[in-house]
Amino acid sequence: MEWLLVIGVVISVYMAFNIAANDIGNSVGTTVGSGSLTLRKALIMGAVFEFFGAMYLGNNVIKTVGSGIINADILPATGAFIITLAAALWITITLIKKIPISGSDAIISAVFGYGLVAVGINNMNLNVLGLILTSWILSPLLGLLIGFFLYYLLKNAFLEKVKDIAVKGRLEKVFSYLQIGSSAFAALNVGAIDIAVATGVLYYAFGASAGLDIKLIGAIGIVMGIMVAGGRITDTIGRRITDLIPSRGFAAQISAASVIFLFATMGMPVSPTQTLVGTVIGVGLARGTQTIKLDVIKNIATTWIVTIPACIGISAGLAILLNFSLN
Repeated sequence: MEWLLVIGVVISVYMAFNIAANDIGNSVGTTVGSGSLTLRKALIMGAVFEFFGAMYLGNNVIKTVGSGIINADILPATGAFIITLAAALWITITLIKKIPISGSDAIISAVFGYGLVAVGINNMNLNVLGLILTSWILSPLLGLLIGFFLYYLLKNAFLEKVKDIAVKGRLEKVFSYLQIGSSAFAALNVGAIDIAVATGVLYYAFGASAGLDIKLIGAIGIVMGIMVAGGRITDTIGRRITDLIPSRGFAAQISAASVIFLFATMGMPVSPTQTLVGTVIGVGLARGTQTIKLDVIKNIATTWIVTIPACIGISAGLAILLNFSLN
């Protein structure tokens, strides 16, 4: 059992590293894109708040990922390895290509792929799976709507009434501080999602005592991933979808953070990436459709769509391979 635990720790750190590098842009990307913080300062802030979010806010989401679809009583440690490794391998591929994807999509798809082969569809909780799929659809749409209406109200009721350029500059400075605060709030909630994606299945496979160690090590892996590789995706979220200034960045970030907080509280592993992209698009639409860079959105959406069958296939394939090798 000890060697299984060692392998579990290695996989959890590997997964945490990759998912954090992928997701940090959802916390601080708009802050960097609008110029409120430099990339390095934003990554440090994001790492600190994601660590605390992972350690203290992730329990509901961990429970859903770790035992909501496949009961922990019928999921062996080897199955937890396969699920986590399948998702981590896919995230690594997309990270290299600098495309922000959903770690939540990856891990839940991997759980389903393993379940099809190893436990059978009748032994999975399809009601929970349905709720998760619904949350995946609702979170970016809700983010888009909130982002649109929040910035629309800010722009028409407040920002456009200020004509003096110097006053506009000071106003944007105020929004830059507000945006830093909203990014910290977002990082707490993203940390709660990321720790569940990285360690949720392993946490329940080993039980609460060993799981707590995996959770802590996974949180450390999140910090490592942010600091070492987080800059790659942060640039995509912060600069490539639409042009941001602090007021727009604040509207996008606080909208996304609020939506993620809502679903994380309910234990739903929504995608921080999809949610924030939705809010950034909403803010862009409030400015005018010509400000949205559709080619970037198309590339991101394509990767999201491919993620689900890819992770189902990788996980199922690894499960079949393991079963074949044991027989």
